[in-house]
Amino acid sequence: MSTYTLEGLADFILQLYDQQNEDQLWEIWLNKQIEDDFPAFKKKHYRKIKNNKTKKLSEEEEKQIIESNMRYIKPIKKGGET
Repeated sequence: MSTYTLEGLADFILQLYDQQNEDQLWEIWLNKQIEDDFPAFKKKHYRKIKNNKTKKLSEEEEKQIIESNMRYIKPIKKGGET
């Protein structure tokens, strides 16, 4: 896990979540009398969580977010001291 970037970790968690949803649909499909094959059943009932419509932030919004988050980050001085 230490080799994942923050973005990669988020993608990994979303993949796990999607896989869990698919596994649950598989169990439902196996245990109920459903006439459709699994891909058709999955297509009807599966909704992806991922939102591909991300809003681009303005420079001012980026600065505000950075400033608000810098309250929680202590810069490291030379020699590793905080």
